[in-house]
Amino acid sequence: MSGYVTYLMDALVTAKSAMQKVVALSVTEAELMSAVQFVKDMLYVMRVLESIGLTVKKPMMLEMDNKGAVDLTNNWSVGGRTRHIENHQHFLRDLKEEGILKVKLIPGLENEADLLTKNLAGPGFNKHALTVLTEL
Repeated sequence: MSGYVTYLMDALVTAKSAMQKVVALSVTEAELMSAVQFVKDMLYVMRVLESIGLTVKKPMMLEMDNKGAVDLTNNWSVGGRTRHIENHQHFLRDLKEEGILKVKLIPGLENEADLLTKNLAGPGFNKHALTVLTEL
């Protein structure tokens, strides 16, 4: 399952939860695939806002709870077993290097998208439901 939520000035713009269309070979690869889908939505929202004459503050923030995916995107670690996911990481790295995107690691307990992808225990569910579901 992939899931993400997009905010614009602390207002929820999109929330998506869907099965991934491809089988990932690792959790990091799955997280990168989800991140690429999310970033495409972010770019769409950015272009819509710019097309109506608004200025978008950059870099836009991408928060992920997978350290491997964050490190690969930020080019902090590269291993020999990542050849099959290079296209995804290069797309995200290019946007980062252009100053469009900033990738940050957040703790899993603070990841609101987990509400859309996991069976959360009561406290986690209630915490994220208050922020995500009330804004939908």
